[in-house]
Amino acid sequence: MKFTFAPEARPLDGYTIKRAVHRGGFGEVYYALSDAGKEVALKLLNNNLDIELRGVRQCLNLKHANLVTIFDIRQDADDDHWVIMEFVSGRGLYEVLQDYPGGMPLDEVFFWLGGIAAGLSFLHDRGIVHRDLKPANVFQDPGGVKIGDVGLSKYISESRRSAQTQSVGTVYYMAPEVAKGRYGREVDVYAMGIMLYEMITGKVPFDGQTTAEILMKHLTAEPDLSCLPDEIRPVLSAALEKDPDSRTSSIEELERQFRQSVATADTAAPVP
Repeated sequence: MKFTFAPEARPLDGYTIKRAVHRGGFGEVYYALSDAGKEVALKLLNNNLDIELRGVRQCLNLKHANLVTIFDIRQDADDDHWVIMEFVSGRGLYEVLQDYPGGMPLDEVFFWLGGIAAGLSFLHDRGIVHRDLKPANVFQDPGGVKIGDVGLSKYISESRRSAQTQSVGTVYYMAPEVAKGRYGREVDVYAMGIMLYEMITGKVPFDGQTTAEILMKHLTAEPDLSCLPDEIRPVLSAALEKDPDSRTSSIEELERQFRQSVATADTAAPVP
């Protein structure tokens, strides 16, 4: 995978790239140092620029312990746009899940759930929905859990359909209503439900050979909850409702119900 910039490049005045980190659908991410020695992540925006910039600008002044902080948006000499963000050095949830192919211990599940729920609650209270919540966008930090890539965020509105034709989100975690251009906070609740299922069992509830097959399962198939303890099944069933109006009402409620169901099950060992 070839990145646009090599180590020691200085596409932005005041910052030196040290290494490439990631390339995704919206651009490239680099680890860099400011001239004063501050560690940052620099994100070069390549695609879907209008969507990304709109979301990032909404989050510029948001500060929360469980969100990756966005410091600034800059343009370089070629008029390319860069997002300057907090650099998080810890492992991502996606990587951690590889350590637990049969499911995480419950204390690990609670650790990630608590941080994710707190960050999402902060966003939702301000009328913003993440829209691309997935393990690859959640990181472990010395201070706890950080949710990243809030550049796809969108103000919650019933009338805005500007991203209806864009490929937004990740198919394994995508709520059914996204296919109809609906992006309420319920899409984050659904994604969190998928992630909880994955953390507990080591697999996602809907899989397939093609994107279309997986999307169709989100739209029409019921998740197999038989691998979950009886007390937890109704909690995830409600979080994964196809109809967003019937789904668990908030991320706080999902966390409360999950913790209560585990307490009821009196499960001290890893959930099978």
